[in-house]
Amino acid sequence: MVDEQWTSDGEVLRTLQEAAATTPAQQVAEVGYDLISQHLADQEAELMRLTTMAKIVEQNLSLNERQVAILDGRIAALTDEKAKNQDIKTLLRLGASSDIFDLDAVDCPTCHQPLSNVEAGSVGPILDVDATISLLSSQLRTFEEMRRQAQKAAIESRVSYKAIQRAVDIHRMEIRALRVDLVVPEDFPSAGGIAKQVAAEMRLSEFTRARESVQDLLSEMQDLANSILEVRIELLDLPSVIPQDDYRRRDLLQKAMREQLTDFGFSSYTAALVSIDEETLRPEREGLNIDTDASASDVVRTKIAYLNGIREVAGLLDAQHPGFLMLDEPRQHELDEDHFRATLRRLAQCSLVGDQVIATSAASVDALSVMLGSAPANVIDLGGERLIKPITGADPMDFARG
Repeated sequence: MVDEQWTSDGEVLRTLQEAAATTPAQQVAEVGYDLISQHLADQEAELMRLTTMAKIVEQNLSLNERQVAILDGRIAALTDEKAKNQDIKTLLRLGASSDIFDLDAVDCPTCHQPLSNVEAGSVGPILDVDATISLLSSQLRTFEEMRRQAQKAAIESRVSYKAIQRAVDIHRMEIRALRVDLVVPEDFPSAGGIAKQVAAEMRLSEFTRARESVQDLLSEMQDLANSILEVRIELLDLPSVIPQDDYRRRDLLQKAMREQLTDFGFSSYTAALVSIDEETLRPEREGLNIDTDASASDVVRTKIAYLNGIREVAGLLDAQHPGFLMLDEPRQHELDEDHFRATLRRLAQCSLVGDQVIATSAASVDALSVMLGSAPANVIDLGGERLIKPITGADPMDFARG
């Protein structure tokens, strides 16, 4: 920033080098008191103009920084509100009643009085959870773009303010030197000329250091760009098609998972619509999200079928899998008895290939025995015991008391 204009670094460097190479200052008599007075008046006028401009730029900087802070607060509030609505959506997906959002259907939790016709009564149609999340996401994008622009304006104002402040300091130094020239004898060297040359040398030194730092950063960025290019070339050398063995593994996993989904009572839609994504190798339904477009019990069925399917296919292909699977209460979300029986019997087949599956359940031993039938499984009744027990007796690391 030179004279309120953005100038290339090469041009600034040439100008500073020329100013620093100027012939040393003459004596006061050689310059002349009239010319010194004129230079002083010009410098004072320029200082007044720069000072006024600095105040304006400082005000703009304060406004931009305040706007960024306000937008940060708004973005934080919208992010929190979006997270709350996403939690509500998760609760609804897991089976929570939607009556909690209807004032006509619930009572006040404090006084237990009906909330129907409270204040305004019917307020007309309102957004559902999905529409609210979509609206909040749109608002977040808008405010984030506004913040980006405000931050950019703040950075530009800060750079301009610093440039003007440097110019103000230089003009003040030159004004002090010119005032000294007006009161010293004629045979004294011109302090104004010396101050001008010193200022030019200081600016040249400062600018040179900054320019060298930028060049170092550009060199590092160039090395990084070269590394990125090398990685991209290596990526282009990778095969553009999926190997047939990978297709076979995916098809086997997809088949095993669909079979189990059918046996386990998956009913949100046809099990044949559930597939294995080629990129992530995770279960998916094209165009939808399994975690949100299926019932809570079907989400559990999908996870069991997917994890157990990986174990079965790994054993079939002799892949690197520990052959061990642990499930915590696979009957959660009210999985009915017939489907739970099918799940247990499918999991019990692990013993046929030497694998082990551990599944916890709140069902009684008798009920589990009936559901398992002749399936090779071992039922352990923990009763009132806990798997993790407190340590009894004195700890050898405790300090002696008394």
